[in-house]
Amino acid sequence: MATNVVYRRESSMIHFAAARLQETLSKLEASVQISTRGSVAAIDRVIILADRSEAEQYGIEVDGAVTPEGFELRRGEADHTSTLFVIAGEEAGAMYGTLELEEQLQRTGSLADVQACVVNARFPFRAVKFNLPWSSYRKNACFELQKETVRDLAFWQKFLDMMAVNRYNVLTLWNLHPFPYMIRPVHYPKACPFTDEELAEWKTYWSALFRMAKQRGIETYMVNWNIFVSESFREHYDPQAISDESFYHYGDSYSTEQIMQYTRECVTQLIDEYPDLTGLGISLGERMNDMTAQSRQDWVNEVYFEGMRSASRPVKFIHRAPFSVDPSITRTAIEQNGFLPEPVWVEVKFNWSHAYSSPKLLLTHGGSDGMEGYWKPTPSNYKITWMVRNEDFFTLRWAQPDFIRQHIAENGQEYVGGYYVGSECMIPGIDYSHSPDSDHLNWTYLFEKNWLYYMLWGRLLYDPATKDEVFAQAIERHYRAPVGETLLQAYASVCKMPMALASMYAFTWDFTLYAEGFLSTDEAEYDNGASFISLQDLLERKTFNPDYLSVSEYVEQELNGVVSNRVTPLQLADTLQADAMEGLQRLDALPCDQPELCCEKADIEAWAYLNLYMADKLRAAVAYRRYERTGDESQRQQAVRLLQAPQAAGHWEKLVAVTSSHYKEHPLMHLGKTPFSWALFRPQVRADIAFAAGDQQ
Repeated sequence: MATNVVYRRESSMIHFAAARLQETLSKLEASVQISTRGSVAAIDRVIILADRSEAEQYGIEVDGAVTPEGFELRRGEADHTSTLFVIAGEEAGAMYGTLELEEQLQRTGSLADVQACVVNARFPFRAVKFNLPWSSYRKNACFELQKETVRDLAFWQKFLDMMAVNRYNVLTLWNLHPFPYMIRPVHYPKACPFTDEELAEWKTYWSALFRMAKQRGIETYMVNWNIFVSESFREHYDPQAISDESFYHYGDSYSTEQIMQYTRECVTQLIDEYPDLTGLGISLGERMNDMTAQSRQDWVNEVYFEGMRSASRPVKFIHRAPFSVDPSITRTAIEQNGFLPEPVWVEVKFNWSHAYSSPKLLLTHGGSDGMEGYWKPTPSNYKITWMVRNEDFFTLRWAQPDFIRQHIAENGQEYVGGYYVGSECMIPGIDYSHSPDSDHLNWTYLFEKNWLYYMLWGRLLYDPATKDEVFAQAIERHYRAPVGETLLQAYASVCKMPMALASMYAFTWDFTLYAEGFLSTDEAEYDNGASFISLQDLLERKTFNPDYLSVSEYVEQELNGVVSNRVTPLQLADTLQADAMEGLQRLDALPCDQPELCCEKADIEAWAYLNLYMADKLRAAVAYRRYERTGDESQRQQAVRLLQAPQAAGHWEKLVAVTSSHYKEHPLMHLGKTPFSWALFRPQVRADIAFAAGDQQ
């Protein structure tokens, strides 16, 4: 029996999803036909409708249940029971509905078993943050080695496919100064360092990237920091400027009337030369240190806003909340601008650079008080968008769906427009951490290895009611084996470790925490191996989450007979151990008959050993603090035993063994020029034992 898929072929979004549906149908049935409107001779039919008028042609009544980007799967009535309708108000919703139909078909194997449903987008803004490797904010080998990959449109086709299937609808591209790679300014032609032929190649690249994104319902934004110009601009138009070596992302303002005019022209020309680019974004931070909050906003108003006004079309706008908080200034600039398409997206870093710390908003960039002034009172023409930064795990796979659900439930107020998911210190391009001779390395890109991570965030931001069953079944399709529920539950148990460490260990900017390495770094030490979180660090550091007691606080309360309802270090240690043992127990139930599945199991095992290591180290810290406060030698001996093998040191050795089996030393921004591996920190693990034993030099 033939299946006829009927849709409007001129819609690139629907065509993208319908092609995937056709491919799945072709694997299940002998005959699949694609038709335009009116050609519906086949008995089994799937009809994709993108607006009310199209639905009316088939006698379909569309009510108000479907909102923008939402869809309904509805089975036909009476003599049309074999017909499935994908009903939506516009193309994006029709695309997502068709993708849902295709996914259900993969699960059930039959159109007859597809379930009717109505699904609407929870947030209108579901973004990936992607730092570009040229004119990059950070400088490290891990960025340099991605340049060729990120220039490859074949990479972007796969990445954008992943985004669309997982319901992401915004791609934000970040670097210090994108303009020289995209345009030749009319009045500052030498600010672009490329020949005409080279610039033409760049323009072909950008145009194709923006077009491919648009075809998948993905908006594109170029986001840069301030205030920057190109090296070529300084050479030809400002030869007295500071050298390139000192012209980096942090420092006082570097602005003249000429620089303001140059940037305005770049903004206008960029918008006009790239019609498929959705919008721009700016940051009121870098190279603005000596400016007041008002002067920073004035600079954006006079440069970016005026440049946008002069363009031939309106574009959308991302306005990062300034790090020096004065909400009234930014609110006034946005709410009274009168020309920016609404809503403007105001980006706020959630818990600074470490969103995997708590689903509660406890900190914003700079640690400033008063950030709530951006959403109290509720804004009139902008929405808050949370920046969920991951600077905590780049190598081990991570999957903890309940944390994402809690995050959304806690922070999905009416004034929130959505989320960004991404990193400042890792580009998800070529996978550089795996041993190249691994028999399980059947992927090329980091985002492919971390496919479940992207699926969890994207699908739950679109529909937080998505059940774990959907993700478990996706795992089973990936491995063609009944391992989904067990693997997902194992991940969910052990992947709480980053949140546990971040709750216990106060942090600020990017390098001050790297959970999977048990590291805390600052710029003065990150290149000399002093970044490992030592026993002494745990004794001295305050907690980030106020619901937790630090080691010192706990022992002090214990000695004074105080009972607290806050989470104690020993309670957290017990939880970490229980989570680890649950994860390892579930691993025992999984086969290891596929190399890639063995690789996933190894990552879960690694997280389990990190849980166990942290648990015993917390216990040792408590015992050592008791010794310090009371002089009880048995407590010090207990601390030493907990730090030695087979306890903490033994767990670290197991962590080294399991990660060394398939990972190699690789660049890590947090360590500068020092390549990362877990084996690198064996001396620090031993140093903890020496410290507790009193043998330290």
